Amino acid sequence: MKKTIALVALVVLALAAVSAAAQQKPRIAVIKMENKSPYGGANLGPALEDWLVQGLVQSGKFRVMERKDLDTVLSEQSLSLSGAVDEKTAVQVGKLLGCQLVIIGAVTDFSKHKTEAHGLFKLGFDVGKTTAEGTVNLKLINTTTAEIVYTGQEQGKHSFANVSVASFGGGVEWDESQARQIFEPAVKRLVDAIVQSAGNIEESLGSAGAVSGKVAKVGEGKIYISLGSIDGIKAGDTMTLTRVGETITDPDTGKVLGQEKTSLGTFTVTKVVGDHLAIGVANSSVHPQVGDVVEKQ
Repeated sequence: MKKTIALVALVVLALAAVSAAAQQKPRIAVIKMENKSPYGGANLGPALEDWLVQGLVQSGKFRVMERKDLDTVLSEQSLSLSGAVDEKTAVQVGKLLGCQLVIIGAVTDFSKHKTEAHGLFKLGFDVGKTTAEGTVNLKLINTTTAEIVYTGQEQGKHSFANVSVASFGGGVEWDESQARQIFEPAVKRLVDAIVQSAGNIEESLGSAGAVSGKVAKVGEGKIYISLGSIDGIKAGDTMTLTRVGETITDPDTGKVLGQEKTSLGTFTVTKVVGDHLAIGVANSSVHPQVGDVVEKQ
């Protein structure tokens, strides 16, 4: 009996340790991957974003904001990420999402080169290959300091067989599977580089790596926050509310010195409704606004 109790206690402690470790992981969002190349149109950017999210989740080093949750929060705030997104905008969106880190980037160029082999007098068959290549750039930004903590650039490249018979048919269409073959290995190398730098990135975050989020919506006596089940939030948790003022910078160096912070009080989580979404009720003396910082006590 004593052995059973001891075993159960060890399991509980292990699970608690795993949960605590998960909560300390930096929270990250892939904000926008822009396609500046002539290849892939409006489809390539979102594909890159999906591959980045997938790689970051699989790394186990970060709490990753899923695309659907990001879109939900942006929709609730009537915000759009259409067009180019600069560093300042990415930081603002990241703060709204309660993320300590955000990623923006682009495919900056693309080219393809075709080599051919023909039958006698160029009749009968046409066999060759098309080599496609493009460059992926990204930036990883600390939303607290607006500092770029990592930049990376990788080349994507793949060759495809191109076969036609008597000048009819053949060839390979440029579809999503081809885009994956060209660019996904480059995205994987960028994710690997970020993961290898994870220790230094977490050090640069300092206390910002704690479990914190933002007020995403306020209405009908309820507070909607950008933290949920994946962040270790559960019904009954007490959260602190803080309003962050203007960022103060050194007039000579431009270095961020800090921000004025005003404690607003606490509220209690009443319901967890998503991976990164929970609802709470504040006491009568607390008047939260969208963008206020929430932290787990």
